[in-house]
Amino acid sequence: MKRKTIVKAHIIATSIAVLTIGCFFSFSLIAEIIGNQEFIKQVKTGILYCLPVLLFAMPILGITGKKLAGKSQSPIVATKMKRMKFVAFNGIILISLAIYLYFRAINNNIDSTFLYVQIIELLFGAINLTLIGLNIKAGMKLSGRIKINTAHNMV
Repeated sequence: MKRKTIVKAHIIATSIAVLTIGCFFSFSLIAEIIGNQEFIKQVKTGILYCLPVLLFAMPILGITGKKLAGKSQSPIVATKMKRMKFVAFNGIILISLAIYLYFRAINNNIDSTFLYVQIIELLFGAINLTLIGLNIKAGMKLSGRIKINTAHNMV
């Protein structure tokens, strides 16, 4: 596969992942702020039904990222790869929390336990969005779209 095609797939998978996680995060936060149990149920149901989109995008993101990294010794690439391992681990936790919250919501168990788990889910989601955002920035540095700060040009 051509590098240009891999880059396109990587960018598309990244965009899908960020938009999906961002929507999950935003709608969950809005639902908690509003506090309407029916809306919370709808949000948790929507998240559960949209999980396959994320489960499709994330492996593509990882596979294309590894292909693009190749055998690079760049510290930027090494940092991106470390972050992605953490993103994947958090993702497993987030999927578990999403399923747990879905079942609690549809069974009308929206109580303090639900709220505490929701807060944990929001925290992990924010961490993943931050890590992916840092990787996007690093990728833009690698591609030359963002200039890398060096001691020479830092005035």
